[in-house]
Amino acid sequence: MRIHSSETHTHEGEGALPWEEEELRGLLTRRRFLGYLGGLLSGVVAAALALPLARFYVGNAFKARQARWLKLGPANDIRPTEPKLFRVSYPEEDGWHETTARQDVYAVTANGQDFVVLSNVCTHLGCPVHWDDKVRHFLCPCHGGEFAADGSVLHGPPPRPLIRLAHKIEDGVLYVQAGGA
Repeated sequence: MRIHSSETHTHEGEGALPWEEEELRGLLTRRRFLGYLGGLLSGVVAAALALPLARFYVGNAFKARQARWLKLGPANDIRPTEPKLFRVSYPEEDGWHETTARQDVYAVTANGQDFVVLSNVCTHLGCPVHWDDKVRHFLCPCHGGEFAADGSVLHGPPPRPLIRLAHKIEDGVLYVQAGGA
């Protein structure tokens, strides 16, 4: 025998007992709370994973680099009006990757007192220039560019003089700033 009564089938707010309404409200509040808590924990986990990944990809991009001075040699070894080639290498960091950078530079003096340090990279297309003792100029083998001993353009397509690099003399030794070209 089945008893069918209206008390067994109630809709929310219709004929529910007072303690059942409170229980229903409590369950919904707990569900919402657990939903918010789950979202908050997901956000914390995402941030905890994102920060190291961002550091990995960005690396040291925002870190100021200190000037690094590379020793070329005694300044009195450079004879006036005869550019001297120096090949320097130094560690270069790019984010997490470290390589050895190489740079060729020419040191020039007209009087043995004042020095100019020039990059050996042509300002036209980046080919390496070399000093030619016969013609007394820097020559670019790619497109026939010519530069004077002070780096100024004499002939050809280069749009600018050779790049002058920061340098200093300490205790008679000539130094150039790394990565200047």
